[in-house]
Amino acid sequence: MKMMNLNQAKFKEIQKKIDTVIIPIGTIEAHGEHLPLGTDVLIPEGLVEKIETKMGEKVLIAPTVNYGHVWTLAAYPGSINISTEVLMQYVCEIGQAFVKAGFKNIVLLNGHGGNIPALTTAGERIADLDVQVITFNWWIDFKNEILQICEGQGHAGEDETSAALAVAEEYCDMSLAKENNRQLIANIKRKNIGLLSYQYGLSGEATKGSKEKGEKILESVADRIMEILEQIWKDEIIV
Repeated sequence: MKMMNLNQAKFKEIQKKIDTVIIPIGTIEAHGEHLPLGTDVLIPEGLVEKIETKMGEKVLIAPTVNYGHVWTLAAYPGSINISTEVLMQYVCEIGQAFVKAGFKNIVLLNGHGGNIPALTTAGERIADLDVQVITFNWWIDFKNEILQICEGQGHAGEDETSAALAVAEEYCDMSLAKENNRQLIANIKRKNIGLLSYQYGLSGEATKGSKEKGEKILESVADRIMEILEQIWKDEIIV
């Protein structure tokens, strides 16, 4: 059930029967030269589309948080950087508002690695209100499933390029896809270091991406998220 499409009366009805809200969170940043700047928004939104189709009566889909923390790739054209502190507080207040509205399971569906520190702290603060916060970083948490479909992963690499093609092929230009296998020798912070480590604004082998792989990735990841939510609702949270 998409919150954007509800009026007050319908929202009140949902408050009585749904206790889980999914908040897609992305960012606007360079994704190589071949993918749209909104890739990290489009992929989580593609995932919630699949989730809503199969369990829309059990979850509320919140509007997407479009901006995130883009420090590493901030030097590339089109990257809009929000500080970790601001993002943390923003997501925290969104989550707290849903708790106040009666939701007990707050799902943060993240599409961008730079958001992770902010979401970790925000999740802890929201959880202190005596609710559950479930954070999914789709490319990390479901790495095993993804690597059964792709040979490798990377920022605008094979896996993300494939997923982007599946959700927004019209905005992708595979004639501009490249490869970058550079790696830093350590976790080094330096202004504009992404210009060195993320050559062309990507990592991995974008040229290996395909829409077919992307459709399989989205289906597999969405199914795993739904399986986990079903377990959480039964309080089966230990494996």
